Amino acid sequence: SGTEMVGSTAKTLVLNFTGKKEYRFGDVTKELIHRVASQEVNMQDTILLLKILLALGATITPMAELLPFTFLIEALNLSLEQKVGGTILEVLSKTLDSRLVAALFTSDDKNVIGDVVKRTVLSGVLEFTGKSTYESGDIQRAVQQGQNENATEDMKLDVVLNVEFEEWDRMFVEKMESSEEYMAKEAKIMDMKIAMALEECEAVSQRKYG
Repeated sequence: SGTEMVGSTAKTLVLNFTGKKEYRFGDVTKELIHRVASQEVNMQDTILLLKILLALGATITPMAELLPFTFLIEALNLSLEQKVGGTILEVLSKTLDSRLVAALFTSDDKNVIGDVVKRTVLSGVLEFTGKSTYESGDIQRAVQQGQNENATEDMKLDVVLNVEFEEWDRMFVEKMESSEEYMAKEAKIMDMKIAMALEECEAVSQRKYG
């Protein structure tokens, strides 16, 4: 059936992503962190993985939260251009909003990037949203409006990236690599969903062909 085909394809692609013959709890999260840290993460592969996880019924927000700021911008722009889909666009734009709020307003990140970079980011974001000031959630609302008007392929979050962004992303990746709390809590639901879905795919296959 179509459901079995989706499940089988998803399992194959997940195992290809992790490079393993069978899936163990946490494999996707660990592999993604490794790829991001070693700068081996591929844009098309990441978008495909997001689609796979959705097909498996997994929440994709924890995965998006593992991606660096510059990568999130590229992923959002590619998704807009290719009209990837509502949930992926929603999660990417929401994660970008959260990261931007952290950089501009919270004590965790606001001292990491300089004022020039902040102005650069805001300039690109305000052009994207069509507003004169930024409020939390503006990127997500602009994307939603673009979807409602069927005009996402004409949208692009144009931010000039430089060395300060690279440093910000590097610090973010180091934080993710060392964050056992994140691995234990934030990504746990996603990993559980993946494991359960793949087990179900295997059970269906065994019932049919075993």
